[in-house]
Amino acid sequence: MQRWATIGGIVCLLYVNTVTATTNVAEAVPLQAIPAILDLFKTYQVVGLGEGPHGNLEGHAFRLTLIRDPRFPAIVNDILVESGTARYQEVMDRFIRGDAVPRQELRRAWEDTTNPGTNWDKPMYEEFFTAVRGVNATLPNDKKLRVLLGDPPIAWEAIHSRSDLRRWNLQRDLHAAAVLKRESFAKGRKVLAIYGDGHFQGRGFKDNGLVNLVERANVAIFTISTRYRDLIKLQPSVASWKTPAFAFLKGTVLGKKYYAQYYPMPPAPGWNTVLMEDQFDGVLYLSPSPPTMTLMPASLCRDAAYMQMRLARLAVTSGTRGSSDPAGSLKKLCADLTQAR
Repeated sequence: MQRWATIGGIVCLLYVNTVTATTNVAEAVPLQAIPAILDLFKTYQVVGLGEGPHGNLEGHAFRLTLIRDPRFPAIVNDILVESGTARYQEVMDRFIRGDAVPRQELRRAWEDTTNPGTNWDKPMYEEFFTAVRGVNATLPNDKKLRVLLGDPPIAWEAIHSRSDLRRWNLQRDLHAAAVLKRESFAKGRKVLAIYGDGHFQGRGFKDNGLVNLVERANVAIFTISTRYRDLIKLQPSVASWKTPAFAFLKGTVLGKKYYAQYYPMPPAPGWNTVLMEDQFDGVLYLSPSPPTMTLMPASLCRDAAYMQMRLARLAVTSGTRGSSDPAGSLKKLCADLTQAR
């Protein structure tokens, strides 16, 4: 059963009965997450691993465990990330392979992406790059991992309006796909792609979505949604799963649920009729509790040059992130962070 509701003048479709018909459909079966994900590379050249909410610590911890598994560098060659701008690919290459790189130079890779806010300034993203560098320190040169920065090489000195930024944002998935074709597919390299879950949606209706672009290049990609306690509502037996767990979605109770039952802001058109199994191939279940979110460090609030940069970018692009006053929100966050100390 479905009903319509109006919230703040916006008409929304709400699910009163959120359980789709799953008669005679098998339940999703949990597998040990890391071995299952590594096994995918036997069949797929790209495995897309959704982050879940940007900045969640459980997802970060899982990714560190995954890349530090001794089997990982024997199977995977490249790691494509959303959290870095390709403008600094050469800088990141030097850092990842173990060269001495000044931090003031390295930090530009995550601070200067198309995201004007603090998304990638959380310590966990720098920690991930450092962890890959640490893994590489134990490997011979021909086995070292490469981190590919998937965000377009935006030139912030030329951004003066929301429309300037929008032109770059429209290139995000297109640019990531171009990087994969040039740096990975042409060289026969296997890729772990770490992006927000939304970048892996759109099969069948998002022409320039990352998954569609990869598949049009005749490359096999397997996509994984990262989930938390909401899975228990959709399949109660998930409560007994030992985390972290991985499960295939196709033909299962979880796969037959509507995509809109997983994501509060699913894609249009037709999002209320799209099944989860048609958008994602597998699910990574991390916790029966909500994700633990982290914030930017208070030290950045005391960094005058950083604050000048962030506030200027947020002021120029005000309104692009769903906030009427993003610069004011950052100031309030910093006030809260510094007061807490």
